[in-house]
Amino acid sequence: MALIREMGMGVNSEPNDPSQPPPAERRPTRRKRVLLAAMVTYHDGARSFDCTIRNVSETGAQIVMGKNAQFPSEFYLINIRDRVAYDVKVMWNNGIEVGVQFKKTYPLSDITDPSMSFLKRLWLSKAAR
Repeated sequence: MALIREMGMGVNSEPNDPSQPPPAERRPTRRKRVLLAAMVTYHDGARSFDCTIRNVSETGAQIVMGKNAQFPSEFYLINIRDRVAYDVKVMWNNGIEVGVQFKKTYPLSDITDPSMSFLKRLWLSKAAR
């Protein structure tokens, strides 16, 4: 699984492709503006970093990461406030902001699979602060 660098390389990331409509026009559902603390995690929780969710819908979100953030094209996004983790896929990346599609939603209180317990552990590390 290749990592995506800050230079905007990633899925559907060509910023000036006139044949593609802007991301706002390709969204299947309308997004709600928010400002939520979140975490990106991958490699079963071995790698993680903070990010911010800027808008969210039933099917995806726009998140803001650091300029030099490296991450795979699929990862878990933990919404700290709402106690929810999402299995996500990167749909676009402009180097700082990233659009993700939710593949699956995990309410943290419902996780019983030991292989997914790292999501609860990471959430607790942030929620306890």
